[in-house]
Amino acid sequence: MSPNTTVPRPEGHIYLSYSPTSPPNWGIVSYDIHVFVYRNVHVAVEVLQEVAGAIKAQRADRRTGDFLTGHLLFRGNSDVTQRLLPTHLRGPWSQPPPRERFSVADPPMVKVQGVNLPSVSFDPGGADARLYWGDWFERVEPMRTIEDSMADVSQEGIHRRDALERAAVERASQLPEVASLGPFQRRAAVRHYSRVLSPLLDVSTNPEVAAFFATGGASRAPISGTIGMIWAIDLSLFQDLFSFKKTSIPGGEQINMTQQRDTWGVNKRLFEDYGVLPTRLELALVELPFPRPQAQHARFFSLAEENGAPLPPKIELTWWSIIERRAYGCAFIQDGRIYENSNHDITVDSLLPPSEPLVNALAQQHDTGSAAKSLRRFSS
Repeated sequence: MSPNTTVPRPEGHIYLSYSPTSPPNWGIVSYDIHVFVYRNVHVAVEVLQEVAGAIKAQRADRRTGDFLTGHLLFRGNSDVTQRLLPTHLRGPWSQPPPRERFSVADPPMVKVQGVNLPSVSFDPGGADARLYWGDWFERVEPMRTIEDSMADVSQEGIHRRDALERAAVERASQLPEVASLGPFQRRAAVRHYSRVLSPLLDVSTNPEVAAFFATGGASRAPISGTIGMIWAIDLSLFQDLFSFKKTSIPGGEQINMTQQRDTWGVNKRLFEDYGVLPTRLELALVELPFPRPQAQHARFFSLAEENGAPLPPKIELTWWSIIERRAYGCAFIQDGRIYENSNHDITVDSLLPPSEPLVNALAQQHDTGSAAKSLRRFSS
């Protein structure tokens, strides 16, 4: 949670655990990250808006408000265990294992040198710890490591997914609406309108849009009682680690970043020992000039090597994990209803207009490409 915020009391909180050296720990974030869980998505949105205001004020104090257009980027996930990764890096979906819930007031005990001690310590700060931490806590298993993520999707699998994305972009570029876009926007259009796995992450500058999707806005509503998640991503984390040069591209901006490893202290050695060699990163962030992504305040960004070449999977996963660990997560208890706010045009009809021609055109192209691929496999 961002400092200098005053937020409602949570119902409880959830621990997300990361290996301290996978990716290297930076000395910035702790081994365990706790995410507050609120009683419903409306309170979670209120908290995220409070956090956004605090971050904006901090940027103003540091005079960094214009970095990456000054926006926080929001993403909604229907389950708290879902990773903040682009689709081409995600492993097969599986049902999250059940989590055990413990009382903050009475955590489980462990025996240390013959003495029973609480397994988790909550500093009440002179008051009831539940006023800050909520009544209960859960832990998401397993611990998050780069090695496990790489085991979920092979390097060959990632290359195949990227080849399918390139073919889909080539087919989509035959449509006049897509042909008129810049190169990165074409990839964003394929990411937004088709089911092709992509290195691009789709996000929104509006937390209410993230809440809409986290509560099933694009599909069947989640089951009541499960825990959803809204992420607030602050890409200004890069400015402390890189020097950068921004360039305008159609629909947004491209940032070429050069690592400043001599300023990283012990983390320079951690990265080298871990096998992550110095890399010039390119970050592109764009929007699309079509009704649906505009209504969603949608943005699309990716990480690549300089000149847009794909990163080696280990390096890409390392940086995405750092982005995830530095993001602000806010969880909520699902009530089975889609989040809508007609006063702000957050409705199914406004965010997912049914009559947009590009939806069917790109879907048909994807189906045609998949059919042709299957036919070639059958023929061989």
